[in-house]
Amino acid sequence: MDRRMKQILDILSDRDYYTAEMLAEQIHAGTKTVRNLLKEINQEIEPHGAGILSKYGVGYFLNIQDNEKYEAYCRKNYAHGSEEYLPSTSEERIQYLLEYLINSGSYVKLEELSESLYISKRTLTEDLKEVEQFLKKFNIRIVRKPNYGIRLEGKEFDTRLCIASFSGKRLHKGNESMDEIAAIVSMVLKENDFMVTGAAYQNLVVHLYIAISRIMECHYVPMPEGLLDNPEERYEYHIAKTIAAKLEERFHISFPENEIVYIAIHLAGKKMFLQEESIGENVIITQEISDLVTAMLERVYDLFKFDFRSDLELRMILSQHLVPLSVRIRFDMDMKNPMLRDVKEKFCLSYTMACNAVTVLNEHFKVSLSEDEVAYFAFAFALALERKKTEIKKKNIILVCSSGRGSAQLLQYKYKNSFQDYIDEIIACDVGSLYKMDFSRYDYIFTTVPITVSVPLPILEVEYFLGDEDIVNVKKVLCAQKSFSVCNYYERELFLPHLKFRTKCEVLRFMCQFVIEKKNLPEEFYESVLRRERLAKTAFGNQVAMPHAYKAMSSETFVCVGILDEPVEWGDQKIRAVFLVCIADKDHTSAELQHFYQLTASFLLSQRQIQELVKKQDYDAFIRAMTQMEEAHPM
Repeated sequence: MDRRMKQILDILSDRDYYTAEMLAEQIHAGTKTVRNLLKEINQEIEPHGAGILSKYGVGYFLNIQDNEKYEAYCRKNYAHGSEEYLPSTSEERIQYLLEYLINSGSYVKLEELSESLYISKRTLTEDLKEVEQFLKKFNIRIVRKPNYGIRLEGKEFDTRLCIASFSGKRLHKGNESMDEIAAIVSMVLKENDFMVTGAAYQNLVVHLYIAISRIMECHYVPMPEGLLDNPEERYEYHIAKTIAAKLEERFHISFPENEIVYIAIHLAGKKMFLQEESIGENVIITQEISDLVTAMLERVYDLFKFDFRSDLELRMILSQHLVPLSVRIRFDMDMKNPMLRDVKEKFCLSYTMACNAVTVLNEHFKVSLSEDEVAYFAFAFALALERKKTEIKKKNIILVCSSGRGSAQLLQYKYKNSFQDYIDEIIACDVGSLYKMDFSRYDYIFTTVPITVSVPLPILEVEYFLGDEDIVNVKKVLCAQKSFSVCNYYERELFLPHLKFRTKCEVLRFMCQFVIEKKNLPEEFYESVLRRERLAKTAFGNQVAMPHAYKAMSSETFVCVGILDEPVEWGDQKIRAVFLVCIADKDHTSAELQHFYQLTASFLLSQRQIQELVKKQDYDAFIRAMTQMEEAHPM
């Protein structure tokens, strides 16, 4: 079976339907060639318990009748080294080069590499630039020596993290050793009541598989500087020792002390704390972590005006999450989050809050936390927001009556007492004094007498003596939410099509200056946006960036939308649409802001919607699309 046939079979192994056109696009061949290859594949695998089914109008499907028979065939034909694999696309070559260079201990000449891959030296050089960028994230560099070629240089700890990053998913496919490692890890963790999340568990199994492979090739992790303090005294160390002993027995290798500590480091970085269950040791939240959480909640308040600073439950969740995270940061370990896209779409406000909160950690630890790590914090903020939904935002009331001062005070007391869960402040006055009131501080006017002057607040006429019906009516008013549409945040004059800029800085400078003038914002707004950009990336994916200021500076919440005719580099992504978000400097209702962020995120993550936006660059079409999404997902 040739390389292209194996590629097709690998694609179909997802057990989904693929058309000939879809397969042709993925293997870079014509549809006629694909159909001929499918016939050959079918003839090849039919005697081995499988076949290719074709469904008119739907596509081709891999139908496995005898799992055992087919798996035996795959093991025999897909064994490593059974046939030299030649990558055909740039993405495949980058993967190949990473594996080849990491597994090669000596220098390799570029001429030999280009000849073996059947590509030009120029193409190889371009692919190596991408390889170099990827390796840089793991402190691994390419060393070049004239007449010798190139080789990699980096610490073994970093090398293993790098291998896990580029080959994690692929290792799980039909790998018996991985299954055996997973079974051993699961049993030991269960016996020791050591809790990790599903993603952390998968990650741990991958790292153990890589560790075993590297040990078999005599590559060991040295005792790193700044190792876990007194590892023998840590709970994770004893679990690591048990795991190592069972792996030694199964794979007939020996784990040196350094390697056991390496496993302990991974366990410490993946621990999940439960508030009501003991896991064998005390959860120590240091003053450093407590101070970091305080700063994180302050930063969220500065921008979003959501006050979580006294939310003890959120503080504890964030603090407990920071304990293993600080280990991961210390050893440059990154934990993937399989729910990243779902978090961005379904909990966009929480995710954006988390993005802002982790800038504190980025500054403190001098790192840049990945989107995967940010998404774990988003869960904590999502829970806190849900709790806020059940809280009633208390209202401030002006009570107007014509009776004497004593009667007015009595009426004021009655309302305060009857609606203490709904009213924060209530002040009594007569009609003649109404014009002196600062209406911006109040939500409603309750009155026992007719009001003939014009006032900017809703008026509820009430009786002096509160009956059951009056109480019900007043509660309805106090619990009512104002009517809201997400389109209120997107004004026509803040929609900027056909922007022609070459750099991210040019785009931000223009858009910030534009909103400064239109919305009368302070001049430091631009610097505030740049400061936020330096702390964490704002590229949202899907050709979209969502920058915002470091802290709230506006009297209203709005979005300035800029559409570029040509993409610009925005960190590691190319961007065509920029959504500059400005949050109002006032306390928000959870429901409104959550609704805005959720709908905006759904729009930004939709490839179809963004393609339409950058193609048409039309405000009315954008608002129609946003309105349709809002109608489909009402508040």
